[in-house]
Formats: sequence, C-alpha cells, structure tokens
Amino acid sequence: MALCQVVIQMADAVAAARAPLTSREQRLIDAIKQISHFSDMNRLELWENAVNAASWHPVETVTQELLEEIVMLGLCNFYQKFNVSRTREYYARLVQFFAQHGVTIPECADVTDW
Repeated sequence: MALCQVVIQMADAVAAARAPLTSREQRLIDAIKQISHFSDMNRLELWENAVNAASWHPVETVTQELLEEIVMLGLCNFYQKFNVSRTREYYARLVQFFAQHGVTIPECADVTDW
C-alpha cells in the first residue's frame, strides 16, 4: 500500500505545517487519512465518497488547495490500471507545489502501487 501511505504522510505534513487548522480542514484530513482502511477492504470508492463529503468548493484556503491535491493524487488511479509513471510525475509536481506553500514532503516516495 505504498501510495496509501504516501497520501497519509502528505496529509500529516500539511497538518503540521499549516496549523492551526479549521474544523473543516481537519475533517478533510481525517477523511484523507482513512485511505488505508478502505484500501484494506478493497473499497476505495468509499474513500472517494468520504473525501468528497468532507471537501468544499470553491477552494477557500491554501490549506484546502493542498489537501485537494492530495485527494487528486489518491484518485489518479481509481478508474483505470495503476499507472506508475503518471503517478510519479504527478507526485514530483506536488513536491514543488507543496514546497512553495511551506510544506515539505519527500522528493522521492514509493508510489508504485496502492
């Protein structure tokens, strides 16, 4: 479950760097961090439902924008075969984007499978 762990680590990094969080931001982080639970059940569509229920639009804060990017990383392989190169490229873009907003995530992460 490499990608699931990366998603959780990213959510933790945002929580630490962007504190204090609003209650809405914390709810989205809590939903994001459930990805491993739903993956273990082979029910990732329920994770998608959970993060969609916790999200709000339009994006109102930088923190929410960062969290939405984590969600998109988690979703990028949902409805097709897992694409390692696309996932790595997306993650590499996020490293730079997150750094611009004061959130450090590892430059290299195992995003080769769930």
